Amino acid sequence: MRSPLPQKLIIGILICLTACAPVHSQPDSQTPGTPHSLDFGYGARIKTDVQFEDSALRLAAQMKLDWVALDFDWASIQPSPETWNEDDRFSKAIRLAHSLKLEILVSIKNPPAWAMTPAGPNVEDTANLVLTLVHQHPNIAALELIPGANTRAGWNAAPDANAYARLFETVKARAEAENLKIYLVAGGLRNRLSDPEDTPDVDFLAQMYAAGVRPAIIGIHLENLAGNPLDAPAPDTLRHYEEIRAVMTANGHSDGLLWITGLSLPTGTQDKTWLGQACQLMQSQLYLGTVFYADDKLDNVNGMYPPTPTDFH
Repeated sequence: MRSPLPQKLIIGILICLTACAPVHSQPDSQTPGTPHSLDFGYGARIKTDVQFEDSALRLAAQMKLDWVALDFDWASIQPSPETWNEDDRFSKAIRLAHSLKLEILVSIKNPPAWAMTPAGPNVEDTANLVLTLVHQHPNIAALELIPGANTRAGWNAAPDANAYARLFETVKARAEAENLKIYLVAGGLRNRLSDPEDTPDVDFLAQMYAAGVRPAIIGIHLENLAGNPLDAPAPDTLRHYEEIRAVMTANGHSDGLLWITGLSLPTGTQDKTWLGQACQLMQSQLYLGTVFYADDKLDNVNGMYPPTPTDFH
């Protein structure tokens, strides 16, 4: 049985709760939201582009969140095979997150043209990048490989579950060969489609299984949601994660974990009740490991995320 909701609500910004647990140099069973941990994990997705500000990470730490998700814009940081922009906002964010004792998920996105093939990102180039990142930043606990792989915008080519499977399995094998203690999050599947070539997330996941992929963690992004948290499962409702889970169990993957690596509230929603109900509902599902709130301004939900039990009354 999962442990009770953690007392992590910050009232205002300056309230002090119990001290954070020490940061782990590698993920383990004590890290909330990871396999074998009974604790649900709470996180926030922090921008590392031109809008990056130290205050966002500091607020995440003050809110006693477990995780932060940081985007690695591959094309921007490594515009050519020989060029690596080391003094960038991403590296600064990594260092600061570690110093604030936040577990770090890195999402590798936007593959550069030089690392692309007609079928998608080059497998070996992607694997080399993963090894480089982890060696340069050993405090990265998890990597989300090419979020939005079921969309042309995310994959930078027509979505191809077989190609994604090859990429994922190659990266996994290379990481295991070097004994890297890191979680690989597969898919980063998006519920919203915008291109005729995009593949519905449930279909793409089924195709991944058919190609032989069985990740420890499946990642999904729930964007542009509508309605209430308890509304029936549909691509635009919170409980769409139940439809993803149905694909997992239908493929014998009931021991797999599902992370919501990007959760955007319905447009215009700043309702404590909505978020409180959503977090209560998600935490009740033992197959959900971690949820990452995604918004341009984390302070929009400061004081109500993560919620305390009293927020549900």
